[in-house]
Amino acid sequence: MSVKNLTPLELVTHLFSCLQIADNQIDWEEKEVWADTISALFPNHTPDRAQEILQRAYQTILPMDSFGRKNHLITVCKELKNHYTQEELQRNLAPKITELIDADGMVLSAEVDSASIIAEQLGITINISED
Repeated sequence: MSVKNLTPLELVTHLFSCLQIADNQIDWEEKEVWADTISALFPNHTPDRAQEILQRAYQTILPMDSFGRKNHLITVCKELKNHYTQEELQRNLAPKITELIDADGMVLSAEVDSASIIAEQLGITINISED
C-alpha cells in the first residue's frame, strides 16, 4: 500500500490508528476521539465511509511489527505535511492527539514514543499529561 495515494482523511485515520494500536489495544474512547476529529476536520464525510477507512487502516497496520509501524507513522507524517501547514497541524491535530492519548485514562510509553515521533516529524508540540 502506498501512503502517497492516501487522501487527507485516510492519512489522519492512519495517524490515529498508529496511536490507537501503539498500546496493543483499541479502546472505545479512542475511537470516539478519532470520530470527533474526522467530523471536525472533514465535515462532509459520511460516517460509514470513515468507518471503512478506519477498518482498512487497522488491516494495514496491525500485521506490521514495531519497526514497520514506526516507519509507516513517519511516512504518514511526511505526507500530512504535503496537505497541511505546520500551523494547521498544531491548531487542529495536536490537541486531538493529546485527547486521543488521554482518552483511555492511561498514558503508556508506547503512546508517548509514537507521539514523540509525530511531534518531531510534523514540527508540532503535543502536550501529554504526566499523571
